[in-house]
Amino acid sequence: MPTRERLVVAAADLLQVQGYAGTGIAEILGLSGVTKGSLYFHFPGGKEELAAEALRLRGNEIGRLIEHLTSSAPDAATAVCAFAVALATRLEDSEFQRGCALATAVLDAGPDATTVRDAVRTGYDRWRELLAARIAADGVVDDPATEAMLVLSALEGALILARAQRDPGPVLQVAKRITSQWLERKPEGRPGSGTTNREAQR
Repeated sequence: MPTRERLVVAAADLLQVQGYAGTGIAEILGLSGVTKGSLYFHFPGGKEELAAEALRLRGNEIGRLIEHLTSSAPDAATAVCAFAVALATRLEDSEFQRGCALATAVLDAGPDATTVRDAVRTGYDRWRELLAARIAADGVVDDPATEAMLVLSALEGALILARAQRDPGPVLQVAKRITSQWLERKPEGRPGSGTTNREAQR
């Protein structure tokens, strides 16, 4: 793996577990096997610049996951529940150490870490846009953008509870609770509603 990529991946892994303030340059160098000189060669802005790039990496990874789920699922409810399952599984597989990298990093980044906050905001904006587009396609809510924000906010909060309780349940429960309302509003017989035209006619 190229030096720059090793640095970014190492920083992303540490930020996801320890946050911005809890992650030091020495730890990143130790995990990546890169010298300090190489770090500053690739990232003249030091830790903040590297952290922002690492968060963009994680943001893009989750963005691709959401894009895949929203494009392949029969409806927004299925996509969001599948997303929740993916988040819960990753969290549980990491022994409840790896929540959302963006949230973990930005919570303790401090007011001066503007580059980090910008990277986090960009990631969240992309996730919200993808979810809003899929929700809008179903036509079950009046304000898809706000609904997408609700989904993200609920899942982020649920991830924190799941880490604290060491139980993936909250993530799955909030997704089911939100999406059950969409399914109730979906017209019978509409593609993706889970009801065929023949069943709707009975």
